[in-house]
Amino acid sequence: MLASAGSRRRKTTAIAGAAATLAAVAVAAVLIATSGGTGTAGAGQRSVGRWTSLTSLATIRGTPDAITLHGGEVLVAGGGVGAVPTAASELYDPSTGRWSATGSLHQARRGARAVLLHDGRVLIAGGVAGGRILASAEIFDPISRRWSPTGSMHVPRLDCSLNLLSDGTVLAAGGASTTGVPGTAGGQAVRITSSAELYNPTTGTWARTGSMAVARFEASGTSLPDGAVLIAGGFGGPPAGGQFQPLASTEIYGSTPGAFAPAARMSEARADQDAVALGGPVLVTGGLGGDGSSALASAERYSPTTGTWSEAAPMRQARDAAAAAALPDGYVLVAGGQAVDGGTEEPLASAELYDPSRNRWLLAGAMACPRSEPAIAALAGGSALVLAGDATFPGHAPVAQGCVDRYAPPTAPRRAGNQ
Repeated sequence: MLASAGSRRRKTTAIAGAAATLAAVAVAAVLIATSGGTGTAGAGQRSVGRWTSLTSLATIRGTPDAITLHGGEVLVAGGGVGAVPTAASELYDPSTGRWSATGSLHQARRGARAVLLHDGRVLIAGGVAGGRILASAEIFDPISRRWSPTGSMHVPRLDCSLNLLSDGTVLAAGGASTTGVPGTAGGQAVRITSSAELYNPTTGTWARTGSMAVARFEASGTSLPDGAVLIAGGFGGPPAGGQFQPLASTEIYGSTPGAFAPAARMSEARADQDAVALGGPVLVTGGLGGDGSSALASAERYSPTTGTWSEAAPMRQARDAAAAAALPDGYVLVAGGQAVDGGTEEPLASAELYDPSRNRWLLAGAMACPRSEPAIAALAGGSALVLAGDATFPGHAPVAQGCVDRYAPPTAPRRAGNQ
């Protein structure tokens, strides 16, 4: 049987009692201490790069958002413990290696999305709090270090895609909402929307735009070099027995102004996957496949030039709800997540490094603590921070973590965008 909550179900609109949450924290501490949590990725093979454990966050949190600011600091906001969201925000200074508290969100939220705007401010939108999916949004000002409310979305959204467009506006698409197609996905009852809208940072308002052809929840959204956005996979389609299935379909926003257009299908249906821009191509990895009960190791690459998908080398470890980021040197780091196999979930501490120049995965060691869906932020010096997340074990609710690990990669490969 699946754990009582998973990488997606930890965003559930149910509210957990404080006593239950504290009890789960205590249980998880024991489980983490006694579990390797590294998965089976290439035992006995040499790892590349190096992990360093840093000072933990002051506030433990699952599903946080992390954004690298123009000045190099990393902002962490939102997330929560169980179904209880947090409003706390923290800033990491790479020059000192220290965390400091900053202004809190006006609305505690979990399962929100955040994006860095052209002017250096940060937009966070949607999420869930108090059993209610949110339409509200806020702006972080790096000068005042404060959050302020901005215009609310027309549609409440949980786990939507949020992408900065070349003209400075922001596209929010899909997600779970208060209206839409009903069904279950990731162990929770949801209504999935196909709607989309645009945020104007100048006016602080949202405007409706064309809808997707397919309602999607936990799809990936990736900005392309020409300013368009690739939306891939996610849970959706007509519910089979009430259960939404992972999708192979994809759509592109912006190739036709204000509208989505169908794009080539992936070779494998997947939801809750990671997607990373490689300076041209897009790498999609892992997620949940089949009927949504097992994690994938497979990976594929989308070429904006040809509009087609091609298989990439599979990861060494099947993983869902991992953190992934393109590093400045051309590698792609994929860390943590959870192994999901027909009803069992195991949090992962292991990491892998994709070398696009050779289409191969390298073992990249292990973090200090296993966790699913942590946040990740690339740093200017070429390293990356992996922050917080949830630890999930069979028979127990997921428990938020405060761990922070920094990964330093090996010598750089050839630039990915030239492949």
